[in-house]
Amino acid sequence: MDIYQELKVQKIINAAGTYSVVGASRMTNETLQALCDASRWNVEIEKLQAAVHLRIAEMTRNESAYLCNSCSTAIYLAVAACISKHYGRPFGRISRDEIHQCEVVAMLGQRLPYHQIIEQVGAKIRYAGHPDMRTAFSSDELRPAINENTVCCFYVPRVQNGYYTEDSMNLQDFIHTAQACGMPVLVDAAAQLPPKSNLWHFTEMGADIVCFSGGKDLSGPQASGLMLGRKSYLDIVAQIGFPRQGYGRTMKIGREEIIALYCAIKQYMEIDEEERLRICERDIRNLIDCLEKSAHFRAERTWPNEAGQPLPRAFVTILDENIPAERLRSLLMRDEPGIFCYPENRHGVFINPMCLYEGEMDTIIQRLLRIDREL
Repeated sequence: MDIYQELKVQKIINAAGTYSVVGASRMTNETLQALCDASRWNVEIEKLQAAVHLRIAEMTRNESAYLCNSCSTAIYLAVAACISKHYGRPFGRISRDEIHQCEVVAMLGQRLPYHQIIEQVGAKIRYAGHPDMRTAFSSDELRPAINENTVCCFYVPRVQNGYYTEDSMNLQDFIHTAQACGMPVLVDAAAQLPPKSNLWHFTEMGADIVCFSGGKDLSGPQASGLMLGRKSYLDIVAQIGFPRQGYGRTMKIGREEIIALYCAIKQYMEIDEEERLRICERDIRNLIDCLEKSAHFRAERTWPNEAGQPLPRAFVTILDENIPAERLRSLLMRDEPGIFCYPENRHGVFINPMCLYEGEMDTIIQRLLRIDREL
């Protein structure tokens, strides 16, 4: 009996993607072993951080790196560092009134619940642009949002390379405009892996700080995050974050998570992305072919996936309009292991292969075919 059986918690096959609500990715055996090994000895955390951050910066072709306990924490600490830089004083010596005067410029079309993190620091968010990122929006329209209280500009590249359309405020335009106004650019790239080149691509474009989730495609501990970028900013982050006393102290990351994420990043740098794409395409094709004669389902390939990552997924359409998508979703979760997926407001479910292990797509296909016979 494993721990989930003991607790009577259903295990699932993750056919949705790197969502935090299902634990995002799974760590490899190598990463798990590194995590266990790290727990066997005590070390001075700041010395460990210095060594790991230097190695990761070198691996990812960046000036500096910093590990923390989530991408949300990374954004929090990055904004705090920008406030500190703005006032030219340590963050702990800046009054709450001064922090409340600070503003972060963000794109209205990228508004997400995670933007609350910026407000938790104490700064205000000033939105620019339109609700639709594909609406024409120029640098001349962005500049007025930047003023004497602005501490940084914040961008979420939810599409590959942060490129929406020719006339949109794309990431390259955003960086150019912000930096022309003397503002640093903070990029929330939590789910923007793959490709692994994004670990250096956004900073090479000119972004000052880029934040990634450690538990999504990097396959590190779910409660981990990665910051990459300019040393002048990440040095400030190191003065604010754990284990220093102050605002960042509560955002603790253990030696186990530090070592595990370091190990996961090393493995990620060695991934054969072409082979991974081939396997995902094979699994999607197999799903489509196996449902061709189904009475209730058809599958089609879609691209890219829900986070704009360059991997295929499939949409399984329910042919019977009287069968709700939520019923199919419930039927897929009925047995052990459950199969977790999302309809995304459509009449069917998406099947994403990016988190599947070998043989799990076959399990999904057999489950769908069995449901097809039962309906």
